[in-house]
Amino acid sequence: MTDAPYLQPGRIGKLSLKNRLVRAATSETMATASGEATDRLVKLYADIAAGGAGLMITGHMFVEPRGQYEPMQTAIHSDAAIAGLKRVTDAVHARGGVIFAELSHAGSQSVLPEIEAIAPSLIPNAIYAREPKAMSGADVDAVVAAFGAAARRAMAAGFDGIHIHGANGYLVSAFNSPHANRRTDGWGGDAERRSRFIVSVYQVIRAAVGPDVPVTARVGMVDTVEGGLTLEESVDRVHHLESLGLDAVEVQLGVMGTYLRSVVPYVGVTKRRALADGLLHRLTADKVPEAYFRPYAQALKARVKIPVILVGGVRSTEVMTDVLQSGDADFLAMARPFVREPDLPAKLAAGRRGLVDCVSCNICLKHEGRDPLQCWRTSASAMAYHVYCRFWRDRRGAVTK
Repeated sequence: MTDAPYLQPGRIGKLSLKNRLVRAATSETMATASGEATDRLVKLYADIAAGGAGLMITGHMFVEPRGQYEPMQTAIHSDAAIAGLKRVTDAVHARGGVIFAELSHAGSQSVLPEIEAIAPSLIPNAIYAREPKAMSGADVDAVVAAFGAAARRAMAAGFDGIHIHGANGYLVSAFNSPHANRRTDGWGGDAERRSRFIVSVYQVIRAAVGPDVPVTARVGMVDTVEGGLTLEESVDRVHHLESLGLDAVEVQLGVMGTYLRSVVPYVGVTKRRALADGLLHRLTADKVPEAYFRPYAQALKARVKIPVILVGGVRSTEVMTDVLQSGDADFLAMARPFVREPDLPAKLAAGRRGLVDCVSCNICLKHEGRDPLQCWRTSASAMAYHVYCRFWRDRRGAVTK
């Protein structure tokens, strides 16, 4: 047994986890056109489970048709999705894994032109400048109910817990944000009323899954737009959710003007790594610091007792150890490193130390909505196809960030 803190067991709610390493949610682009799970999606999570992750969180699954973000996104808005998702959880459990279903609604960030985007208020989306429809009271009630129905389906499909997507400018985080939520009714107007949506979503999910199933949330702690959410308001919001029974929280950004504030490129890349990976343009660049959301985790740890999951640029065993030993977070979540190395936890358990292989080049994200999730830097043929996509196919109408 190693004494590395990231390999020690932990608990979220009543669920025991074999280590502190979490596969964070990221889009897969591995569903059918109607959102049903495919063999590729099953294999993705089976491989991560076999690789030893303590916990996996699925990519964001849309809870109603208006909440779909991009093509080939996994759906959980209909009972027709249950059978395919059951294949995913069966494959994960057969390999000793634990998996939570991330439930989401894109709100004003849907990139599908056929969908009428909805939002708390008639405020253009900060990233896509898309003008949404302001939700009526009936719209709000319907979406809250959709989260509850999706949680019921997740239980029927065999998931071990539920993760609420309340960050990154999607609908839940838009309700939390004074920039995006200008309502003056019961769903907005002050911090307490802005909290009502995420609280209602949590409550319908809890009612659907019962008291023993872990319910966690990714929460946008601050906005990066003018007039946005403050850290103090978010800490109060999470503290209230804790009092209602939320089992853990993952820290992230809320409403953003660019995704690059959330998925920072080239995190932790040293000059040696830049040379080894052919990143010649990084040889003279400053190193991008790791664990860039750590201050948000620290602020929460000073206020709440539930586990805090730190995501965002965790790239070395030295930082993993320091974060956990300092008590700044309880679990470490990574998305892009698991794309490159689904067996990363097994490698760490075997004694590997230092940087992960992922260089945070973000090429994987540039293919969202068009190609299945993969690391494009692992073969010459994959990189050649990426170059073709970027300089020919994608200029003819790709979905990009």
